[in-house]
Amino acid sequence: MDQPFMIEKLIAKAIEEAKAEFKGTPEEFKAHYESKIPEMVKSAATVVLDEVFKYCIGNKSDLKNWERKIHRKIKKQYKFGLKLFTAFIELNNQISSSTYNKFYQQFEDYNDQLKLDTLIANHARACQIASEVRVLIANGFADGAHSRWRTLHEICVTFLFLYDHDYETVQMYCDYEIIEKWKKAKEYRATYEKLNAEPIEETDWLALDEERARLLAKYGKDFGDSYGWFINHMPKGRRNFKELEKIAGQDHFRAVYGWANENVHAGVSGIRDRLGLREQEQHFFF
Repeated sequence: MDQPFMIEKLIAKAIEEAKAEFKGTPEEFKAHYESKIPEMVKSAATVVLDEVFKYCIGNKSDLKNWERKIHRKIKKQYKFGLKLFTAFIELNNQISSSTYNKFYQQFEDYNDQLKLDTLIANHARACQIASEVRVLIANGFADGAHSRWRTLHEICVTFLFLYDHDYETVQMYCDYEIIEKWKKAKEYRATYEKLNAEPIEETDWLALDEERARLLAKYGKDFGDSYGWFINHMPKGRRNFKELEKIAGQDHFRAVYGWANENVHAGVSGIRDRLGLREQEQHFFF
């Protein structure tokens, strides 16, 4: 694929070959082959598509060459660091598993079990995302790794907040899953036809709506708002992740978190500078 306008070149070549074999005047050749041009274009296009497909799935494409080059550089410069990161993730996996197995059997109270289960679930998800960060870094996708760090930071902040607070807060955090499901279901019901998808069963929607109504009656209508599970700790208008960071003592990461947002959202900053590329490479496709 190092030659542009492949279809045009193939057509021109085919015409020249046919002209050399044709017995007749140039005018007769033109009249004879003008009717065959669509067929020749189709034939040439088929050949080109086949070559393009072979190139794209092969190991000699620009993308594959770039990946190999980046992988060699990262392995040479950061091999030991990545090994330490991998070891740290594995250590946390083991700690999470052993902690859960040990204490869940000891806890008989529902609240203790719920809090342990919720904290371990957050920790396990953090380990999974850390593994995603490691894979992205190892393959040169620094921007993707930074965006996943954003989620990892959110989980860590939530974990620390729940760890330091009472059983009711943990229960509200878990119950808020119904609010999130209701919001997603409502959006889906409004768009499923455009998605050419199946509708939600009416009985399932009514059951979800009833469960949401029960929780709003229990905790108050503000429970249905964004960060509704946070209503006992912050007045309306300040229930957001920034405030959660402050209470958890992790607001010193605010600047880094804001930077990571550039690799999540579609703002102009995210297309100007990329962590995985040098200054002269900023407009590369890779």
